[in-house]
Formats: sequence, C-alpha cells, structure tokens
Amino acid sequence: MYPKRYGDFMLLSPRRVIQDTNKTISRILQGDLKILKQIGAYVVASGGKRIRPLFTYYLGRAYELDGKELLQLGSLLEIVHAASLLHDDVIDEAEERRSLPTASKLHGNKAAVLAGDHLLSSGLKYLNTMKNPRYMDVFTDAIQALSAAELLQMQHHFDIKTSAVVHARVVDGKTAVLFQAAGALVAIMQGEKDFRRSGTATLGLQFGRFFQLRDDYLDYFDPARLKKKGLQDFTNGIVTRPLLHLLKAAGKPEQAAIKAAWIAGSKHTDLSDQQLVPRLMEKYGIAAQCAAELGDLQRQILSKLAALPGKSAREVITGEFQKILAVRAA
Repeated sequence: MYPKRYGDFMLLSPRRVIQDTNKTISRILQGDLKILKQIGAYVVASGGKRIRPLFTYYLGRAYELDGKELLQLGSLLEIVHAASLLHDDVIDEAEERRSLPTASKLHGNKAAVLAGDHLLSSGLKYLNTMKNPRYMDVFTDAIQALSAAELLQMQHHFDIKTSAVVHARVVDGKTAVLFQAAGALVAIMQGEKDFRRSGTATLGLQFGRFFQLRDDYLDYFDPARLKKKGLQDFTNGIVTRPLLHLLKAAGKPEQAAIKAAWIAGSKHTDLSDQQLVPRLMEKYGIAAQCAAELGDLQRQILSKLAALPGKSAREVITGEFQKILAVRAA
C-alpha cells in the first residue's frame, strides 16, 4: 500500500486544526441520550490544547500525508485520551481538572464511567469505518497500555519505594503511549511495515515522555502554569522524578521526615511542616537536576523535528512544541 501524498500546500493553522478536531469529535460522539450529549459537549469544551491532534496532523503533513485522514486519527486519539481522563477522575476521586469540575463531580461516578466506555466504543466504531486493520492494532495496543499503566500506578499508590523503572513504565503507559500511537499511525500512512518501531513512533514516544515529565516538574516547581495547587503528586501519593531525585539525595533523617509527611498524606492528616518538601527540593537543587534532564530530552526531540522533511509543517510542529511544552515560562 503506497502512501497518499498531497504536497505542502493547504497546511492548516493550529487554530484551524483545533477547530476541526472539535467538530470531528462532536460528530463522532453523537448520542440520543441527554447525558451523552452533555458529556460529549463537556469533552469538547474542556479539550485543552489538543496537543495530540496537533502532533498527529503536523507530523503527518511533514511527510505530505492526507490532512483529512490525519485530522480523523488525531481526533480519535483525543477521544481515547478523554475517555481515560473520565475513568481516571473516578479512580482518583478528583473533583477538578484544569480548574473546572470533573464529569464525575457534575454527573456522578457511574455516569462518568459509562460515558468513558461510550467514548471508547464510539471512537472504535468510527475507526472501523476507515477500513485499515493496522490502525485498529495501534488503538487497541494503546488502550491496553493505558489500562495496564493505571493498574500499575494503583498498585503503587502511596508506595514511597516506587522505583524509577516503575515510574517510567507508568509515564510511557499513561501519557507517552498516545503520542507513540500518533507516530505509528503516521508510519502506517507512509506504508511502513514495522510501524511500532518506526522513527515517527520513537519520536512520539519521546515527545510524550517529555510532555509528562515536564508536567511532573511543574507540579513541584511552577504549579501555577498547570492551573493547580502545587505538590499534588506528593499529596496524592504518586512518585515522580522530582521525588525520586530528592529521596536519593536526602540524608537518612530527612528521608524519615519525608516518609512521615508521605504517610500523613495517605491518612489525610494535616502536615505540621508544609514547606518540608519544597525546602529540601531547594536544598539539593532538584529543580535544576530535573530541568537538565528535560533539557537533554528536549534537545533530542528538537534534533529529530529538525530532520522532518516538510519545511512548513516542520516549523509549525517545532514552534508548537517549544511554546506549549516550555519548561520555564517565557
């Protein structure tokens, strides 16, 4: 099967990609029940930056692939992402996301879970109309990975001994997998047989890792940019890179104090020293250490983006990456 190439003209702006993505999502999620219409509208209204569809579209257009098909695939990836968030918010008992009430807060846990299931089934039903079984392979792999990563994170909830290996598996399974899927879909459109190990899939995996690790960094060091309170990962019992680095650097008495604060959080007990973790993070230069890691990964990604063939799409995807995922505010 040969790739369909459409040249570098008719490249949509990021704003137009987001608008067309929202329209496609609304069309796919049509339902006759009031609750489904409400949650469908909620998914569109709370869509955020739509970075997955943007990544899919511009990565594919860099190879002169069919823009309409890229928009469809990017919209389907966003539906899978939205379904996972609906389920995650129930599991985490979250009441807010991006400073807005969660679907479970608005409509109840049962409705949110069933709505998430409806999103997935609607997306897969639409995907089936595209009549490419390899697309289905990518999506089912991604959905399985999302579920497995959530279960792994649940197993290690409030486990301060969570290893770097386990954390990396959660990052790849919960976040990076959908960007990796975007790259694999582009590889399929190009006619590559080993799409899972393709260069575009590898780029997507790195892109997704950066996306999550950057958010983990901001949670400790610049939470206002995430529109949430700081140290939520620590409060919610989730080990991320900053805490892994801190536990490695801290002395034994400090480790004991960190663990005491961790246990207090697991029991929903107020801490007497709210600044313990931030103070130790500053003492051991954890922000600089994490920023350096992100800088290394950022340089690898930018190098691969610079090698993309289509100039216009390459420039847009590079600009969006630098703008949306900047580690430090401009």
